[in-house]
Amino acid sequence: MLAEVVEKLKKTELQAASAHCYAGPGDVECDSCTGRKHKAVKSCLVCLASFCEDHLKPHYQSPAFKKHKLVEACAELQEKICSEHDKLMEIYCRTDQSFICYLCTMKKHKGHDTVSTETERTKKQNELKEDQIKSQQKIKEKQKKVQELKQTVDIIKTCSQAAVDDSERIFTELISSMEKKRSEVTELIRAQEKAEVSRAERLLNQLEKEIADLKRRVTELEQLSHTHDDIHFLQVTLTV
Repeated sequence: MLAEVVEKLKKTELQAASAHCYAGPGDVECDSCTGRKHKAVKSCLVCLASFCEDHLKPHYQSPAFKKHKLVEACAELQEKICSEHDKLMEIYCRTDQSFICYLCTMKKHKGHDTVSTETERTKKQNELKEDQIKSQQKIKEKQKKVQELKQTVDIIKTCSQAAVDDSERIFTELISSMEKKRSEVTELIRAQEKAEVSRAERLLNQLEKEIADLKRRVTELEQLSHTHDDIHFLQVTLTV
């Protein structure tokens, strides 16, 4: 019973692995498979076909396929074939900026500046590498400027805060000084007020006393004017 269970498990695993290798939506199908197609893992630019793991083995094992060029599985292999000569477009025409086959160089593109796609790729890759280096250098320069600007902003904030603190201190001192001056001026005014009021009160008392004396004299003179004693009248008036 145990042997039967193990055998069933093996069959299930094999079926699952096989199902996983079949081409699904979006996968490149193997051109050599019959019936249900397996998923291709590589495409051959010489055979102009795509192969699954099993059908790709001859390309690795047989010397006849040694010069064949394998690339990642590609569904657009026909786009890499010259429509006029049905040959692989492995040459790049710099004059017309187009991909051509070697037969095109003998006719329509004769005398043009042509190189292999590999050579053109190397050239473009070097250009891209140089562009990448320049871009990285620009990034470093801009990052340096960003850092400098951040430092400038920090300095501006620090200086502004220092200026605010100084102005607060100065205005606080000015307010304190003005408060002190106001208090001193108030005390001076009150002292002058007190002195002037005191002097005025003394003058007032003196005047009130003089008025009282004069009123008393007026009363005495009024009484004296009504006396019938001539001698007394003269005696009093002569002493005034």
